[in-house]
Amino acid sequence: MLNQIACQCCGLNGMKVIGHTGEYEQFLCESCGYVRFFHISKEVGHQLYEADADYNDDLVVATDYVDLIQWNHKQALKYLNKKFPSRDVALLDIGCFNGFFVRKLLNSGYDAIGIDFNNKALNFGKSNYGLEDRISNKTLKQLLSEGSQFDVVTMFEVIEHLEDFPLVLSDAHKLLKPGGLLILSTPNSRMFWRPDLDFPPHHLSRFTPKSLASCVVRLGFTPLLSLEQTSTFDLIRNYIGSFFRHKDRKSMRGGEFRSKSLSIFLRRIANKSKGLWYFLLWPVDMILHVIGIRYIGQMIIAKKRAV
Repeated sequence: MLNQIACQCCGLNGMKVIGHTGEYEQFLCESCGYVRFFHISKEVGHQLYEADADYNDDLVVATDYVDLIQWNHKQALKYLNKKFPSRDVALLDIGCFNGFFVRKLLNSGYDAIGIDFNNKALNFGKSNYGLEDRISNKTLKQLLSEGSQFDVVTMFEVIEHLEDFPLVLSDAHKLLKPGGLLILSTPNSRMFWRPDLDFPPHHLSRFTPKSLASCVVRLGFTPLLSLEQTSTFDLIRNYIGSFFRHKDRKSMRGGEFRSKSLSIFLRRIANKSKGLWYFLLWPVDMILHVIGIRYIGQMIIAKKRAV
């Protein structure tokens, strides 16, 4: 048991133990709101993700890469299209899964590559999305040793899974050209309802907008834009989905679905119809956002500071 640890976001010492989740101690930084789950010996590696039922189901559901595009990807692409109308941009997507966003970027005219440690997902993307020479299991250290440089680095829903995310963000900083952009998204710790997936070993950190901004500033970035999501559709979808899961927590997201065929069928319908539901529920989302209700995502866009 640890007495105290330093905050990985704002750097202050003295994060306090506020509880336990299974074998994990839960620490809180009262200054910036960052929450960390700490296990003294357990490591989360690629084997857990490659063997996990939920991540394998995602590959079955996602025959069309567009079905995996979420709010954060759309916001990032909107910003990039405005910032780089010529599309003359070298872009790296860290934690690309099967490369669905890399495929989207390539189709939009960007020079994009992606890396991930989930080889099963990578093989799917290479076979189904035509990304043989665009996605790989290279590490950031390998890219640095090769002298790679990028105008933009994206990380969508990645840092909450990592035990040492500041080191990864530091390497991302080194990979960026002077003035390059970091686009980062992660679940919002201020979310209205917390799904089972937001617990260890799936998620090891929780970030408030303040802690996320503090983190990128400490690592050499200047925040340009911060966004928080309010999605009634995603809230309802995840809440209803929780009733279809076993409660044994044998999958990374809290428990496998009871009926594989039914859950895959319903998820495909939800993916195909989500655009319509986002449109229909937009007025509700706007009202909830104004009164301070958040679900589920947040993102920050930051610029690499000159040394």
